[in-house]
Amino acid sequence: MKDKMNKLLNIIKKYRFFIIFVILMLSINTYAWFIYVTRVDTSFTAKIRSWNVMFQIHDNNIAEEVVFRVGDIYPGMIAYNDFASIVNRGETAGEIYFDVKRVEILGNVYSSDNYTSAQLVDMLANNYPFSIQLSLTNNVVSPGRTELFSIDVTWPYESGNDVLDTQWGMDAYNYRTNHQTADCITITAEVRVNQENLNG
Repeated sequence: MKDKMNKLLNIIKKYRFFIIFVILMLSINTYAWFIYVTRVDTSFTAKIRSWNVMFQIHDNNIAEEVVFRVGDIYPGMIAYNDFASIVNRGETAGEIYFDVKRVEILGNVYSSDNYTSAQLVDMLANNYPFSIQLSLTNNVVSPGRTELFSIDVTWPYESGNDVLDTQWGMDAYNYRTNHQTADCITITAEVRVNQENLNG
């Protein structure tokens, strides 16, 4: 029995540094595991803010794509206005962006294949005797708020350019005569709400 005890003590003395090393490694791993589990548990119990933004046009839910249609245009027309609602029912504010993807005016199509959104917006505002303005009521939609993405089309009776008024007025009349069910103007835009840029 004494021999066995002496052998055991000799083995312990011989390998004491190794045994201390093993005990030390086990204690470090146990501590690291405890910290890891604590951190994981903390992240799971943290409150996650809800993100719930809806797009609506005429009280109907839509996807992110908004399509505005203007039936008739003519000099002296009553100003046309329409809008899509961006409703934030979540707990986090979001930044609103829109990209014009496609414009059709009297059958002529301009798309994002050949133009940037900024070029299309500028064209709509400045290239015709009538003016087409796209706008947001606010660039940020706060929790519990509704913002609008709007279109305004105006064509004063006297735009300041009689030649263009006459030419485009005749073109619009002929287009509607030959395409009675078609709209004079169709604009397709993609609207996005992004929360990333507000936190940086």
